[in-house]
Amino acid sequence: MRKFFLFLTLMVLGTFSPVHAASKGGCIPGTYLVLEGSGTQSLWTFSKDGTIQTASSAQGSLNFSDAHGAWKQTRSRVAIATFIDFNYGGADNGGFPPTSIARVDAELSFSKKCVTVAGSFELRFFDPETEDPLDPSTDTGGSLSDTFTGRRVTVP
Repeated sequence: MRKFFLFLTLMVLGTFSPVHAASKGGCIPGTYLVLEGSGTQSLWTFSKDGTIQTASSAQGSLNFSDAHGAWKQTRSRVAIATFIDFNYGGADNGGFPPTSIARVDAELSFSKKCVTVAGSFELRFFDPETEDPLDPSTDTGGSLSDTFTGRRVTVP
């Protein structure tokens, strides 16, 4: 009887998925070496839980942090992503608060089997004291746009 109850409980629990579960994204999750139109190179890591982390070759010279955010698949091998980083811009305040917060909104298309990625993004800067990077309508400055291509990082 105990085994039957345990089996029934596991069957019922297995039929429900958590409300917060993100799309697995097919072949998209992984790390890509990205080359932007500007010549900047970066690493973009898409996790199965819908998060994205990026690190850029321009971070040292332009004084900004790694970026973190979210992504979601919109169609087969097509996704959108939003990620945010902190900019220090030579401020002599030790980064408290940052001089600005940058928001990147990207549109991405992945090749079959997600070996490559290509797309475009818009970069906007927000004043950390008067603007909310999670509410893009508060942006009072301009924006920059660029394109990119990338290749999946794999183990040979």
